[in-house]
Amino acid sequence: MEDLEQPAMSCDGVEFPDARLRIASMLSSLASPEHQRRVWLAEVRGPGDVDDLTMVVNFLDDTRVLGDPEGLVGEVLRNGSEARAMRELSDVLYALIDDLGEAPDSAYLASRCWPSVVEAARRALRSMA
Repeated sequence: MEDLEQPAMSCDGVEFPDARLRIASMLSSLASPEHQRRVWLAEVRGPGDVDDLTMVVNFLDDTRVLGDPEGLVGEVLRNGSEARAMRELSDVLYALIDDLGEAPDSAYLASRCWPSVVEAARRALRSMA
């Protein structure tokens, strides 16, 4: 499977378009099992491949897009549809974090729940297009 191509991103109607683009980049990593295997597990990095699961989760958490997506409409999210997609991602991702805690990336990717995280990230990314 090839890396998930990031859809064209609309930044109309948001106060912080640069943060929105960075959020989309993190979602793209979460939505691509190929990227995860290559970069997070095998540590084969190409230009621009600087993330790992911890970095992705920390960035999304720091921007509050997982913890308070509804409060970010107009800032980095355009509408309630994007906020709902982020909330769905938050629900499945945080449930897995509660279960696995500080486990290595490989344990997360091997979890039977990981495909749900990937699919929720894909939906969130598509909602932002």
